[in-house]
Amino acid sequence: MNFIAIDFETANSHRSSICSMGVAVVRDGALVHTHHIYIKPAPNYYDGFNTVLHGIDDSHTRNKGTFHQQWAELKPYFHNQTVIAHNASFDFSVLRFTLDHSGLAYPDLDYHCTYRLAQQALPLDSHKLNIVSRHFNIRLEHHNAESDARASALIALKLCEQYKVSSLAELSAQLGFKIGKIVSDSKTYKPFSKK
Repeated sequence: MNFIAIDFETANSHRSSICSMGVAVVRDGALVHTHHIYIKPAPNYYDGFNTVLHGIDDSHTRNKGTFHQQWAELKPYFHNQTVIAHNASFDFSVLRFTLDHSGLAYPDLDYHCTYRLAQQALPLDSHKLNIVSRHFNIRLEHHNAESDARASALIALKLCEQYKVSSLAELSAQLGFKIGKIVSDSKTYKPFSKK
């Protein structure tokens, strides 16, 4: 089972204002690598609310490249990959808005949402990342993009183990979801949704 978990933090209310990206890489069913990337946001300013949430401000990103400038290094985490996020509707709308704002082509990818999967699979009062992480005893520094991506990856692995499946496609199908897709040629977006 191979997939990549991602998480974005934004600098302000604009969906294109990525200031931080976390990545967790799963290969052959094991978490093998995590990574954190600072990104100069567009537009380049910070709302106090966002900074209080994730602790990032201009001092972290003023000397970093924009998403457009870093896309060559970031694209392999998306293009022709299976990608997951916790609350994927947010993260993949951020990705699309940022690609549009940057004038970049969409990557081809399939995606899954650990928030929706956990909602369907786990009888918890809430399915926020911190609650599901606590349920599975996953260490989390919430709103740190790398930690959030790592937690999402581990949640996906735990759910696959719980349902005795060998892929996210099997897990999603068993829980009644259609796989989300972003398609570069037609620049289309199909949400991760119930069948």
